[in-house]
This record gives sequence, C-alpha cells and structure tokens, in this order.
Amino acid sequence: MMSSDAAPMVAGAVLEHRALRAAIEFAVAIAAEGQKLRPPLAYPAALKAFLREPRVPTATLGRLRRAIDADDEFRHRVAAAAVPELVDPIGMEWLRREDGWEERAAVLVAEAERAAARADDAGALRRAEKRRVAAEQAATRARAELVALHQRLADLQRQLEAARQAASGARGELESLRSELAAARRDARHANDRAEAARARVNGLEADRDAALHRAEAAEAQRDSLLADRAERGGIEVSGAQVIELRDLAGSARRLADRLSSLIEVGTTGRVAMSLPGGVARDSQKAAEHLLRAPGALVLVDGYNVAKLAWPDDDLEHQRLRCLDLVDDIARRYGSDITVVFDGADVVGAHTTRRRMARVVYSKPGIIADDVIRAEVRAAPVERTVVVVTNDLAIRRDVAAAGANWITSDAFLAVR
Repeated sequence: MMSSDAAPMVAGAVLEHRALRAAIEFAVAIAAEGQKLRPPLAYPAALKAFLREPRVPTATLGRLRRAIDADDEFRHRVAAAAVPELVDPIGMEWLRREDGWEERAAVLVAEAERAAARADDAGALRRAEKRRVAAEQAATRARAELVALHQRLADLQRQLEAARQAASGARGELESLRSELAAARRDARHANDRAEAARARVNGLEADRDAALHRAEAAEAQRDSLLADRAERGGIEVSGAQVIELRDLAGSARRLADRLSSLIEVGTTGRVAMSLPGGVARDSQKAAEHLLRAPGALVLVDGYNVAKLAWPDDDLEHQRLRCLDLVDDIARRYGSDITVVFDGADVVGAHTTRRRMARVVYSKPGIIADDVIRAEVRAAPVERTVVVVTNDLAIRRDVAAAGANWITSDAFLAVR
C-alpha cells in the first residue's frame, strides 16, 4: 500500500509533488490575490499558512496538492487563470484534467527529466527569473483588476446616492401633493358652507320679497278702496297729491320686490368658482396673478374702489384716468379680458375717445356701480369664469354666492 504522502501514479509512473510546484505556487498566489476582492475568493484552508510566503516549502507540496485536488471548484478557477508563462505544461495538465491528461503528463515528466539532466544551473536560473517576471506581471494585472473593481464600486455608490436623492425629491413632491389635497378639501368644505349660507340668504330674500309684494298689493287695494269710498260718500274728489302718494308707495314696494328678486337670481346661479392652487391664500397677490391669467375669464373691476385706494389725493377724473392706465397695463401683461365699472355716466370726463385695452362701463343715473357689477355677473355665461376686483364686502359676498371669484383691490394693485 502507498503511504498518504506518496504521489499518485500517472500512466504507470509516479507524478512527483515537486513536478507540480509551479502549479501549486500559482494556486497559492491566486488565493492570496483573491482575498483583495469583495467578496473574497474562496480557497482551501490548507493554503492559508502560505499566502504571504514567497516560496512553498518542498515538504508541504504534497499536503497542498491534496487540498487542491479535493476542491474542484477552486482548481477550475485556478486552471482558468493559468497561462504558460506562469505554469509549466505539467502543471497545466494537472489543473485542467482534460481527457488523456495522465498520458500527456507522463510524457512531459519524462521530457522534463531528460531536460533536467541536460540543464545546468544557469538554465534553471533563467527559467526561475522568467517565472518571477511573469509572476510580477500577473500580480500587476491582478492589481489593475482590483483598481477596476474599486472604480466600479465607486460608480455603484454614486448611482446609489443619485437614487437616494431622487427618492428624497419624490417624498418632497408627495408632501406637496398631500398639502394641495388638504387645501382642496378645505376649499370644498368652505364652498359647502358658503352654499348653505347662500341658500339660507335666498330663503330670507324670498320671504322679504313676498312680504313686499303683499304690502304693495295691500297699498294698491287701500288706494282703490279709498277712492271708491270717497266717491260714494257724496262725490268728494280725491286730491291728485294723495293719488300720487299712494302710487309712489305701491311703486316703491314693487321696486323693492324686484330688487329682492334680482338678488335671489344672483344667489341661485349655476356658475362654479375657479379653484386656486394648493397653499395660495384667497386674498394674496399669487391668487390675483393666477385668476388674471385664467383663460377666457371675465374680470370686472370696481373702478372707484381701486382708484380711491391707490390715489386718494387725486380728484375723480385723475383717479379714473390713472385707474384705466393701470388696467390697460395689466390687460397687456396678463392677457386678461377686463371690464371697468364706474359710478355715473354723466360725470365730467366720463367719456373719452381714447382707445383702451379694457372695456369701460358707467352706471346710469339712479343706478350704482355695485348693481352694474352684479348685473354683469348675471349676464355672463355660467360656464365662463368671472372674477370681480373690489374691497366691498357686500359685492364680494353676492358675487361669491353667484359662483364668481373675487380679488381684493389691494391684491390687484400689488400685481402692477
């Protein structure tokens, strides 16, 4: 029987351990370089003690050979990396284990023994030097591969950082969308509250209108009854002043009823106000800019409300002209369709031949600009966005109930 340290037979001859020195030392070098990789290269445990040694002792070649023989995966990796400059032909055959390798190894062993007999010390030295140079070259290539791996790792780390930044940006956008959603929900609740208040106001106005109509009918009946009674009691004539007074009373009652009816019409329109972006206050400059840019919107400006706020020390004519110049400038910059409403068509300088960007409307005698603005809101198509510019709380309340948006005069002046 062969001892555990005896070399195996190759084609009837013994393949000595020392014949595989180049292959075994190459395997140890690969294991050492492989530890610099991440993850490190797996290798037989028996090789660990020699990873830092420049040369493997002859006495340990057999033990290392058996360890490599027992680890086929590691041996295959070493065979794939082996080159003729680093591993002699015998070692290449032993590592690769291709069909018929034993016979080829036996031939190579015989040739090596004959060459060894003829070789002198100088030749052995040259071969050793050649292997040393080749080993250094292999080590250089291994270090170059390691540098490449480090570069790849750096690239992956940059990609990871970019992904983290993108995720952070997405989280910020998500928070912004959540804020917009919360603002939209608040606006919806406020809109519902305004709708309920408008319905309650309409109900009250309807009751006031019915009462006014009842009073008008009662006044007319009283007038007719008084005339008839006086005529029956002896042909006493009713004075013209009394008749006029009763007629005026009835007319006033009817006008009040018509006024209440117009208010009810404003409160029951089908128009829906335009929503503002999330986080934008209703009375802010940003809200004004957003509404002035709204495509197709009709912008109604309470002329003197804006003019008196902006130029309180000017007379009415100069206030009006400066207001119209401002409106023209805003119409050019924002592309807005603007109508400016002033009180009184008979004021001095109310009419001018100057062509302007905005449409100018003056209220008729006996009618205030507030009612003209309300009428303009009613007359606009319900599918069209309407924006009213004023600080008058009553106007803002009425046009909001009619589904129109409003801008404060202060915010309108802030966009100039």
